[in-house]
Amino acid sequence: MVSSARQAIACLSLICIAALCAQSQVASPKTATISGKVTLKNKGLAGVVVVADHFDFSADRSRYRATTDQNGKYQITNIPPGTYQVGPISPGLVYEDQLLKKKLVIEEGDNLEDVNFSMARGGVITGKITDADGKPAVEEFVFLQPLEGPGGPTMYARAGIVTDDRGVYRAYGLRAGKYKVYVGQGDNRLPGGTRVHRQTFYPSVTDAARATVVEVTEGGEATDIDIMMGRALTAFKVTGQIVDGETGKPVPNLRYGIVEVTSDGSSTSTSGIAANANGEFKFEGVMPGKYSVFIDTEQNAEVRADPVPFEVVDRDVTGLVVKTVKASSVSGVVVLEGIDDPANAKLGILFVYAMYERRAIEFDQGFAEQVKPDGSFRINGLSAGVLNFAVGARGPGLNRQFVLVRVERDGFIQPSGVSIKDGELLTGLRLIVKPLSASIRGQVKVEDGELPPNAHFTIWMRSLDESGSSNRVRMGNSSPQIDSRGRFVIEGLAGGTYEINVGVFEEGHIDTSRIFKQQVTVADNSVSDVTMTIKLKPQP
Repeated sequence: MVSSARQAIACLSLICIAALCAQSQVASPKTATISGKVTLKNKGLAGVVVVADHFDFSADRSRYRATTDQNGKYQITNIPPGTYQVGPISPGLVYEDQLLKKKLVIEEGDNLEDVNFSMARGGVITGKITDADGKPAVEEFVFLQPLEGPGGPTMYARAGIVTDDRGVYRAYGLRAGKYKVYVGQGDNRLPGGTRVHRQTFYPSVTDAARATVVEVTEGGEATDIDIMMGRALTAFKVTGQIVDGETGKPVPNLRYGIVEVTSDGSSTSTSGIAANANGEFKFEGVMPGKYSVFIDTEQNAEVRADPVPFEVVDRDVTGLVVKTVKASSVSGVVVLEGIDDPANAKLGILFVYAMYERRAIEFDQGFAEQVKPDGSFRINGLSAGVLNFAVGARGPGLNRQFVLVRVERDGFIQPSGVSIKDGELLTGLRLIVKPLSASIRGQVKVEDGELPPNAHFTIWMRSLDESGSSNRVRMGNSSPQIDSRGRFVIEGLAGGTYEINVGVFEEGHIDTSRIFKQQVTVADNSVSDVTMTIKLKPQP
């Protein structure tokens, strides 16, 4: 009897485990597979790593990869649904018939075959950079400006083209074509170093029109592309102190930054440096111009400071004083509509974003604060103004988006933003949001003709509803992308009617004569399919 009872319990346990496994399998989305071949001159390349990266890195930084076999074939498995960039990691090689990695919109259970890559050997440019005295310029960035193909000037410094201790540089993995080579950034450089050199092109000329064009062939090497830089430009030092606005005492260790506002109204800023124990700060290598110094507001900062403007003309700037004052704050709760059980809704990490309405100051900052498990939030470091809010979610593979339905303060609706005063601790906010659950899944088909080499389709959309859903922020998603098969997915939408626009992007701009439009209506909690048929040839 005991043995029979044990057998019965064991059988029951196995049944429960099997049921749980079955439920787990049903709940898990089917993953996809990508396979293809990497070739060089029609021969398979062995040992090449092919990666699939999420196009929207804010959603998921996972990278899926495989290595080609002796025939150049690869297969990447277990890929979740999403939009990816796929391509080989091949230093020294370039794509033969394309510029960038392939974009692919992956759906559950996809088995994509023949995602092939034809490679060519990249070219090389090498040379030596010296200063005005003929000495090697060490750790100097070298820039390449391609003269052919789309995209315009490209700075390869981000790829690590920098001189060694002999002043020698080597740029490799270049597409065949014509380039201009230069060093220095001159007036377009924010503070950050002690040396500032005027932009100088090969062969040691400051006029871009007089630069000698360097031609790179497939697998070839252009040598002795040497540049002698001129004398360093006269740059200046800016120093000051951060103090308490009431007591005048130094405020230590606050992070600070600098912003430059140009004559056309645009601004460029850099920050992240901390003042010392006496609240002192400094910038070196500052070119003549108009700037402001600001403190970099951190989460939970109890103080803030107005930016302090200054101008560099022909000498160092000293004695700047940044005065801190008590910061304002807002606090409240996020209320989710349309979600019965937030704990099991896989919302990811929620954030509240606070943004000022346009203000007549040179430099403005936005704020973000993580929402606590109980839905509460608090954003500090604020100044007087009118705030607008948005709510977004972050997390691996997360596509859930939200629309702000309304903002309440102490039970009263705030239709035009929330006003806050200096030093005010504003409480009692309720941000009522609901998930944006509509999606559009599309296919672009070309009826006649082919896209020119290195051209591609680009897509954008706008709402046709009077409710203005086009202004609803889709936090966490990048703009939609059309993949190499003409597929696209637009997620995180409010139900309504939208206009889908598809254009041809070529040589750095959209061809306005070839923009194709189509309307689509989508309901909440649903997916609408749309096929856009495009005729590339001009119609009579």
